[in-house]
Amino acid sequence: MQINISRIKAIRPWLAEARYTWFSVGVILVALIISLRPNTPEPVIRITGLALQILGIATVIWGISETRVLFGQPSFVAKAKSWLTGFPLLRRQYTATVSGSGFLTTGKARAHSTHNPGTNPTIEDRIASLERNITLIHERITGTEKEMDDEFRKVSDALKNEERERQSEVDSLHSKLEATGTGGVHISAIGASWLFVGVTLSTAALEISEFLK
Repeated sequence: MQINISRIKAIRPWLAEARYTWFSVGVILVALIISLRPNTPEPVIRITGLALQILGIATVIWGISETRVLFGQPSFVAKAKSWLTGFPLLRRQYTATVSGSGFLTTGKARAHSTHNPGTNPTIEDRIASLERNITLIHERITGTEKEMDDEFRKVSDALKNEERERQSEVDSLHSKLEATGTGGVHISAIGASWLFVGVTLSTAALEISEFLK
């Protein structure tokens, strides 16, 4: 039967999906190889179990660090460094910064014109002037409506953009909370397996040593 090369290449990413499992099992196998050799002394078994327990406890710190990184918090090293540099007896340099702010005001100037019938106008002149003024009023109303429509459109677009940004932030926060609740399961499983084997080796170290003689 001819072997498909693409399927063989797909084995590597398939195995990589369970990399945490291989890592956990690999550490346990190393501990068992050290502990279950013939004539292994009891202290070696007990210390190996203790090492696994310490590694299991270290996974708790690992999980907390992953959560802090997920939410953009500084690492434990950076936090400890910041705390140590704040020791009261250490000489520190202070830098003063001065900032200022100003106000920018904008406005619009509008000019309006009217038609005057002139001196000693006739009735026809008054009617013509009135018609022209009515036309100007309609133009002013139309221009004002257009400006209001433009402003309403700008406000509506700004509100839509704000809504999209807020929704994006909510989705991002939801993803982080979901990753915090479920993404650290593999770390907890690794720690639990190491603690289980470590406690077993440390507790039954004497019996295992007697059995291997």
